[in-house]
Amino acid sequence: MNDERRIVLILNSYLKSNELYIVNKTLLMNQLVKKSHELVMGKFSFSLLELRLFSLIVSMIDDRDEDFKTYKIAVKDIMKTFNLKSKTIYAEIQQVTTSMLKKIIVIPVQEDGIQKEIKSTLMSSFKYEVSGRGVIEATFNPILKPYLLQLKSKFLLYNLSNILQIGSATSIRIFELLKTFE
Repeated sequence: MNDERRIVLILNSYLKSNELYIVNKTLLMNQLVKKSHELVMGKFSFSLLELRLFSLIVSMIDDRDEDFKTYKIAVKDIMKTFNLKSKTIYAEIQQVTTSMLKKIIVIPVQEDGIQKEIKSTLMSSFKYEVSGRGVIEATFNPILKPYLLQLKSKFLLYNLSNILQIGSATSIRIFELLKTFE
């Protein structure tokens, strides 16, 4: 089956279920990450795996979405995409998702000429299928809608594969900050 056919099948599945379940590493690698400049300028501290996982989930957002959906990802696809070979990957993913739910981002905003800060978590929940296929269901915090959905200006866009070879979370953050100047 060629890549175009796989994409059509996945998109058809997406349109029917209103959820996206990525099953192809090539498709994952070609996903586009789109974030508002304000979100990129936010202050937060993620590990390398946390930042990659967040970017992967962001890449699953459709430009036409008006609201967040539940984004499904198989752990085996995370392993392939991020080239992870740990025997304890399922436990690591559970630990990473728990950690992500505890992390706070501080987003600088300008409202009526007054500088303010929004403090929030990036993710609202992770559901983990313990028995069976090892699938994560991720949900964004609704407060992030203006920073991830329906972006028309002041956003950055890059291919997910651009950050997969970067070896530290700090370097990914610098890459994203530099992308805001393009």
